[in-house]
Amino acid sequence: MLFSCERETQAVSKLTRIDSMPAMTVKNLKVKQSERGMITLELSAPLLRAYEGKDPYTEFPNGVHITFFDSLMQPKSELTAGYGVSYDSRRVMEAKNNVVIRNFNKREQLNTEKLTWDENRKRVFTDEFVKITQVDKIIFGQGMESDELFDNWVIRNVTGTLYVTDRK
Repeated sequence: MLFSCERETQAVSKLTRIDSMPAMTVKNLKVKQSERGMITLELSAPLLRAYEGKDPYTEFPNGVHITFFDSLMQPKSELTAGYGVSYDSRRVMEAKNNVVIRNFNKREQLNTEKLTWDENRKRVFTDEFVKITQVDKIIFGQGMESDELFDNWVIRNVTGTLYVTDRK
């Protein structure tokens, strides 16, 4: 009698490929980035997984929070998301699942389900549905692009605007 388990071995081999296993796992991460001695951003996440290979990436499967600071090291804006992935060599980060950007100075907030941050171009953008809340109105649309601090943004296709009045 001859027995063969080649198919099962191949299946197990695919599941345990070295490039599918994280090279590093970090829990309760908090990282500060600085330029010329001034903090420019702070990133925190409950879990980080870093993968090596042809296109190395860092994954934040349980969410990510990034605070951006101005030249006086005061919080200027922040991004939160339920999931994040950063492609190290491309310098591109994607945020998904309840993505929120707040600009503290302008008192504006962006809500969407997916957002891409291109560090090289210093731009954030999406093709998904967006909602931008301002002091006096809420704007709805499909797709948007902004600078990385959410100071100057454009909604590609505005689908509605709701004006809000203060009734004190």
